[in-house]
Amino acid sequence: MVERHEHHSVSFCSMASDHDEPRDLEQIVRDGISTMVFGFGYRAGISDSFIKTQQPCSAEELAKQAGMKVRYIEEWLSCLAAAGIVRVHDDDTFSLPYDEAKLRFQGHIAGAIPLLCDYIPELEEVIKIDGPRGYSYKAPFLKFVESWATPAAIENWVKNSLEPVLQLKPGNQFTLLDLGCGYGRHACRVGQLYPESSVIGVDMDQISIDRAMEEQKSRGVKNVQFICTVGGHLPSDWTDKFDFVVINHVMHDAPGVDDIMKEVKRVLNPDGFAAAWDPPVSSYPKEQANNKQAQQFLPFSLFSCLPMSLSDPSGVGEGLGVGWGYQRKKEKIEEHGFRVIQCGDVDVNTVQDRIVFKK
Repeated sequence: MVERHEHHSVSFCSMASDHDEPRDLEQIVRDGISTMVFGFGYRAGISDSFIKTQQPCSAEELAKQAGMKVRYIEEWLSCLAAAGIVRVHDDDTFSLPYDEAKLRFQGHIAGAIPLLCDYIPELEEVIKIDGPRGYSYKAPFLKFVESWATPAAIENWVKNSLEPVLQLKPGNQFTLLDLGCGYGRHACRVGQLYPESSVIGVDMDQISIDRAMEEQKSRGVKNVQFICTVGGHLPSDWTDKFDFVVINHVMHDAPGVDDIMKEVKRVLNPDGFAAAWDPPVSSYPKEQANNKQAQQFLPFSLFSCLPMSLSDPSGVGEGLGVGWGYQRKKEKIEEHGFRVIQCGDVDVNTVQDRIVFKK
């Protein structure tokens, strides 16, 4: 899954033991259904109307603001009041007791549930012993993933996660490869911030590259180039070409990580640095247990990332997904002769979303 996050580490020091009482399964299922209702409200615009309406408000006032039928709004409010999400006041008015940023962020995530549900028929087939190995991304899910790349999110990622990597080499005149660039928004922003640099974004999806070229043209960025690569193979004349290689939420989705690592090693110059970002999840089930980051990212992996990693028709896919985890990714990078280095205050053996390495 390809969501792009700021750099952070994850502590696994408070895990449940084998003897802890299991969670209330009935409540978990009820909460899951309520999350679907909440996510529907976000997608349909009810949450946005709620934010814009002076609270507490009546169902009629909310329905008027949303331009929707009162009876449906009443039922939606009742669902979320039953779940403890919406607060009911003495005069039968309602309020959402959360700040706007949290409502929008969590609503966006919950709104992905219908997208994941669309994968269920295919997942039911690929999970069978004699079924297909995997499947590719669907366009609505790609759109959902790319919607995380807001200007504020990209700015935050560049400042807090990419800049510490770029500072490993002096000066602002560098060559950078964005491997798996998607719609190119991150590459374009790097080009804008570092006009003396040369940035190339590559992706195997022609539609993504077309969108990236549109993004570049609309921003008027001259030092960024986008190329669609076939089979992940980079041009032969790129050997030792790049000061930096950026691999942003690509590796855990990839059908062939070994091929990626071989190409990165070839195109990275001897003094260059590579950095890979993936969800900050441990490779070990014992450390994944009762961990909030794992709980958030692994379901996306089951429905999308894992099947994508197995989708190569040649059958070479490794089936990585988010569950591949930080430790196994680090081991794979080191297997290819790279040296993982510390960038910032977080030790390289601590689970985190960024890993920096060089030849």
